[in-house]
Amino acid sequence: MRHISVDTVIIGAGTAGMQAYKAAVENNADTIIIEQGPLGPTSINSGCVPSQLLHEMGRQYSANSTPMLTMTLYGKSPDKHLDRSDILNTVRNEKRAFLDQYIKEFYTIPEDCRIMGKAFFVDPYTVAIEGTDTTISARSFVIATGSKPYVPANLKKIGNKIITSDELFELKELPKSIAIFGTGSIGLELGEYLTRLNVKTAIFGMGEIGHLTDPKVASAALNAIRERVFIVPYGHFTTIEQNNDSVVIYYLDESEHECYLKVDCVLCATGRIPNLDGLQLETAGIQLDSMNCAYCNEKTLQTSVPHIFIAGDTTSTRNNLQKALYQGKIAGSNAATYPRIPQTCDMPHQDITFTDPEITVTGLSFEEVKQRARCGHKFILGESSTANNTTSVIKGYKHGLVHVYFDRETQMLLGAEICAPYAQQMSQFIYSALFNRQTLDDLIGYNFYHPSAFEMLTEAFEDAKKSFKLFEPVI
Repeated sequence: MRHISVDTVIIGAGTAGMQAYKAAVENNADTIIIEQGPLGPTSINSGCVPSQLLHEMGRQYSANSTPMLTMTLYGKSPDKHLDRSDILNTVRNEKRAFLDQYIKEFYTIPEDCRIMGKAFFVDPYTVAIEGTDTTISARSFVIATGSKPYVPANLKKIGNKIITSDELFELKELPKSIAIFGTGSIGLELGEYLTRLNVKTAIFGMGEIGHLTDPKVASAALNAIRERVFIVPYGHFTTIEQNNDSVVIYYLDESEHECYLKVDCVLCATGRIPNLDGLQLETAGIQLDSMNCAYCNEKTLQTSVPHIFIAGDTTSTRNNLQKALYQGKIAGSNAATYPRIPQTCDMPHQDITFTDPEITVTGLSFEEVKQRARCGHKFILGESSTANNTTSVIKGYKHGLVHVYFDRETQMLLGAEICAPYAQQMSQFIYSALFNRQTLDDLIGYNFYHPSAFEMLTEAFEDAKKSFKLFEPVI
């Protein structure tokens, strides 16, 4: 039996895990990081990196508007035709550079501080490595094992015709037709990118549009998406079955008409769940909810067992790369200095869906603002539309809204939901304003360049100011 004793153990070497390891070491903790493999975070293997590569290929192809995929891209000569196999091969080759950089970074960790293997808890202060005689004890732990795609039971029955974003980028070539289940960020983004690459694509959802909770913004986003992609946002499915080499989907559309669709395969983008299988968290005493997710204190990133921390996709189904980096750093620092907790998470929420136009939720969502209002904290909404914005009209964006939310008493900015061109840049502005705790009076003085889409923010702030004046006391 081989036993190791250290200060801190990091389980998982993805985005959050690597940040946690660095932070723990910087705080002078004797630290070991354990990775099950294969090496590489979700962001590189099947997340934003390959997705954005596909986005760029689709953008250049649609701009080229020729019947063949002829483009100068990633070293291809202008007269090089990209066929269906070239597309995914190119994505894989390009993402390899990102993966190589990550692997190089992982192997800079001293050999006696990294372990390849699957860890599981044997008690609250000890983990073992599966298939070995190695156990490791520590006074603190960080769980950063990432997430995996969730596939509903009714889709699993179609066997190998169902894929997730984990498998999409490993296909030999793009399918000729595909149905995407899910209208969150992954489903909408991939639906648009594949459509641009001449894959016959249909997106099916259960009402959510890119994490938006504001009905008016969601309606504008849906109308914008419908101009580019076939989407059934509220489809009721009667039967999904495999038929030889195809999948046939029978459904009722929004008008209750029975329809059917035949596609080569189905991409499941119905969300992700924390990857906690086999960790034996119950042995460590960690409380799990009805979805088998670990309890997490959002401020300190502690689980129900105070010396065990959690970070990244493992904490939530709505995380992103930016938040994983931030949480990894906080969790690693707090674990290294436990029982002292020097840092807390105060990062505003941010969701960006890279469609055209983009869709963003920054800070508190409309639903969260309404929940606050039910507790007595009333709010004011400011609105602007692409229809009144010069840049949006020139670029042909007929549908789009900016909604910003302010506390009615303090005029403090609470959040925003946006569907508009350059929404990701607007989201960054809103994020900065939230981080700096700015009020409407702070924001109303900003003058954005004319003409620009950013003028929609000015209009939304001015609209909110008008609403505030309605509630000002008469002297």
